Amino acid sequence: MLRERISDEFDLKKQADELGVKVWQTPSFLFIIMGIIIIGAMTGVYVASISYDSPEVLIVSESIVVILLLAIGNAIITTVEQVAKANKMKTEFVSIASHQLKTPISELKWQIELLLAKFSEGLSGRQTEIINEIAHSGEKMGRLVNDLLDVARIDQGQLALAKDKVDFCDLVDDAVEAQKVFAKTMNVELVSSRSVGKIMVLADKRRMGVVLDNLISNAIKYIDTKGKVEVFVENNDGFAQVCIRDNGVGIPKNEQDDVSKKFFRSNNSIKNKTDGTGLGLYIAKNIVEQSGGKLWFKSVENVGSEFYFSIPTATNKKK
Repeated sequence: MLRERISDEFDLKKQADELGVKVWQTPSFLFIIMGIIIIGAMTGVYVASISYDSPEVLIVSESIVVILLLAIGNAIITTVEQVAKANKMKTEFVSIASHQLKTPISELKWQIELLLAKFSEGLSGRQTEIINEIAHSGEKMGRLVNDLLDVARIDQGQLALAKDKVDFCDLVDDAVEAQKVFAKTMNVELVSSRSVGKIMVLADKRRMGVVLDNLISNAIKYIDTKGKVEVFVENNDGFAQVCIRDNGVGIPKNEQDDVSKKFFRSNNSIKNKTDGTGLGLYIAKNIVEQSGGKLWFKSVENVGSEFYFSIPTATNKKK
């Protein structure tokens, strides 16, 4: 893990691609150059001090070193400012665009509901099927817009969470029930169990439902053929903890560090042609952590995955 982290720090091409700058503009490259100049400058000043008795030589050499360091420092600051401004503009654009998209998507949903409620008797079977497909596409667009808005709020530090006193077991039961039709369609057995009857937590009920829906639906989607998804709930030392276990395709070991990053999708998702934006786990992780908990997982490729998350119970003094 440490070796991979160090390798990433010195992968200048990867950093340049991620930041949208040239290799020589990456902070790591500039820090390396600064380090080389500092070492060279110290050596040069030392050699000058023992070779020349003139203080003017030392002053000039030190001035050159200071000028070079200031120039590189300014380059680093400029690069970081450019990246920060670009990131802010991107986040603001996503937020504005998502807000603007919500209105026409809501209107589309209302019009479809009105059409099916008042004029369904005059529609043929094929027309009804097409309208239902449009409604399904509208729902997917609505979820995407909500995800983009959540990501924008997270990036801006403005994701506000309610503090509702709710039964965590009921939240999990509702999430499992909501996914049963999808699981049946995918030929997946979905079961749940708990070690206690009730676990009270202080959490945002709707947002916690988003976390559970993302984790359970992901487990179902990434099962290649007929399989099983198990959901376990327990009270673990003052924390409500849930485990979602599947016998799906798993996550390749070399991709596991990137799972919670924005827009990341495993190669397995491409092979199995599953849809998605790569935002679900990023949103889920931020909601859980902002709720005072943590999210983690274990996965073996072609064996399956176990995703866990825990949040403090309502009586936990550590929250």
